[in-house]
Amino acid sequence: MKLQLDQWYRVEGVSEVYGIVLEGGGARGAYQVGAWQALRELGLEYGGVAGTSVGALNGAMMVQGDLDRALEIWNEIRPSRIVSIDEALYERLKRLKISSGDASSLLQRFKIVFRDGVDTAPLRLLLGEVIDEARIRAAGLEFGFVTVSLSNWSPLKMYIDDVPPGQLIDYLLASARLPVFKRQHIDGRLVLDGGFYDNLPIDLLAARGFTRIIAVRLGGFSRTRWQETKDVEVTYIKPSESLGGMLDFSRERAGKNIKLGYFDTLKVFKGYHGRRYYLEVGRDEEYFLHLLLGIGDDRLTAIREEIGLPAEMSVRRMLLERLVPLAAELLGVGGAASYREIVIALLERAAAASGVERFQIYSWDEFLQQVVGRYQAKRPKLGPISARLPKILHGNELLLRAMREPVLDRLTAALVACLQ
Repeated sequence: MKLQLDQWYRVEGVSEVYGIVLEGGGARGAYQVGAWQALRELGLEYGGVAGTSVGALNGAMMVQGDLDRALEIWNEIRPSRIVSIDEALYERLKRLKISSGDASSLLQRFKIVFRDGVDTAPLRLLLGEVIDEARIRAAGLEFGFVTVSLSNWSPLKMYIDDVPPGQLIDYLLASARLPVFKRQHIDGRLVLDGGFYDNLPIDLLAARGFTRIIAVRLGGFSRTRWQETKDVEVTYIKPSESLGGMLDFSRERAGKNIKLGYFDTLKVFKGYHGRRYYLEVGRDEEYFLHLLLGIGDDRLTAIREEIGLPAEMSVRRMLLERLVPLAAELLGVGGAASYREIVIALLERAAAASGVERFQIYSWDEFLQQVVGRYQAKRPKLGPISARLPKILHGNELLLRAMREPVLDRLTAALVACLQ
């Protein structure tokens, strides 16, 4: 069920609703807006939001209920909307890696590179256009965020009621004040991005009585103070791939991250399968074992000869005892992976290689049709493995792992061929 925007974010009479916690991560924050879009379509109500850095900025928009405006901002994002900086210096800034692991060395490094710091006047202007403090205070939702006081190196864990009237934007900027940015004082204190204390402030909502929390992560190293407890159920939404640099405020990257956030969130709540694609499978483990056993003996024999596995082992035994465990390891799905996980991972490789659209929900039959049709039409060339390895080393599993891509290419091709 879809709700109207003004109905969605608060439903009267609901005694237990979700709390939303948004991790800090700079430009990666576009992912959170995609997640928000999916949560809205799923009809999940929230009664409170907490965040750090960009999570605090997006969180303020969530409290206002301004999803359409947030999508517009992120889809049209560009560096000049965030910082005043020339293009060459911005490229240097974008390449820097930022983590909360060693704040003091980062501060010194950024002071050397950027002298007085990067001016964030454009971001302040943007927040002045979109943040309505009175509306946030009147929303009736919990809203919290974190910043750090450098004056005494202590955290400032704030709720909306703690913020002096008229100063919300100042405090939001304080939460998002990366070391590369110009110094900011608030109420006489020099402040720093809240991620250097707690980049995922789940405890802010747990302390206000929320027992069901959705935490939207942004990937990479992140400091969080939360300790899991049986009294609070936390559902994590995590990126299925890298979201890029924290300072990559390009439209292309933001647009992709919005899509990732949207589909990754649907995957969590709808139970879609796949690591790269989003699949409604509806098949049991026996079905996927049957697919693997459907690979022809001639293809298995050819693979065995190329990679040098023992000839005395039957091809069926070789498939289940050697090739399937090897595929699981090379695919990175883990030694305890199911046949379903292994088959899907192989077919996802075929889908990516043949240009199957990623950001779409597929039924299993639709996915198979797309993969088989496109992969066979493209017919990727497979160079011989045996030509790359001395014969004496054929079958050496360490070397087979080093030849990850060509080995997986052969297994992928063999599986797709049996699906025709």
